[in-house]
Amino acid sequence: MNEANKHIGCSVNNCAYHSKDSNYCTLDKIEVGTHECNPTKSECTDCNSFLYKG
Repeated sequence: MNEANKHIGCSVNNCAYHSKDSNYCTLDKIEVGTHECNPTKSECTDCNSFLYKG
């Protein structure tokens, strides 16, 4: 699970699934969700696969 998935870009360094060597995710699949009833902008969406690397 630590290998970069070149199909999923990610620049969130404090995510547990962020590739340490490049701006990619290490998951095979991510879940994208929203916190809005009717999302119309990218700011309305969320990566529900995010896990804080603490």
